Amino acid sequence: MLKTNATKSYIEENNEKRELLNKENLKLYEDLLLYIRTDLRIAEREGEELLLELLDHLLIAQQDGKSASILFGDDPRTYAEELISGLPSEKKRKAIPFILSQVASSLAWFGLILGLVHLILPRFVEVRDVISLGNLMILAVAVIMFSGLGVNVIFKLMRSTLFKEKKEQRRAYWKAGLFGAAGMALIMLVTWIAPDFGPNLDLEWWVYLVSGGVFFLMSKLLQRVSN
Repeated sequence: MLKTNATKSYIEENNEKRELLNKENLKLYEDLLLYIRTDLRIAEREGEELLLELLDHLLIAQQDGKSASILFGDDPRTYAEELISGLPSEKKRKAIPFILSQVASSLAWFGLILGLVHLILPRFVEVRDVISLGNLMILAVAVIMFSGLGVNVIFKLMRSTLFKEKKEQRRAYWKAGLFGAAGMALIMLVTWIAPDFGPNLDLEWWVYLVSGGVFFLMSKLLQRVSN
């Protein structure tokens, strides 16, 4: 998301003040921080402002010998949801650079992986160099769709581990790994069954790598704009 100078200032101040928390309060506060920051619906500036206010209140409570559980209650997840419900939504125009950077990043990985496949695999098995434009576009769309879904799923899994014991966190990590493996298998299936249509392209391995590099640079530029 687009970060204003005020937002950056809030984040930097938060990073500095968070070092003053004791171990117990830091764990609970950082769970709350991640829970709010990984909710892409809310306006980032207002979210960071709220997090800083909460941190200030927590530091005062800590000086008085109180723990974060006293401030956030017995159910911090419900407390966080109540806070989120009172925050404004992020404007769509501010989200566009972030979304485009994720699309460019997905295409960059797509190009780099294809380039490595066409560079390495021919040494061991026969790999078809010719690919139809239609097939290539279907594969690219599949990668973009899975990447978009992947960000959403990973954020949800990450949020599900917060305010919980490490044992439940490990389960979420396993789920994320299985999701990634299933996604790669699905993309390979799409590659296998997608019909050939459109003009045929005879692309060398370096073309894929160069394309991936270009999209990688685009993603970094868009991330800089969004940050």
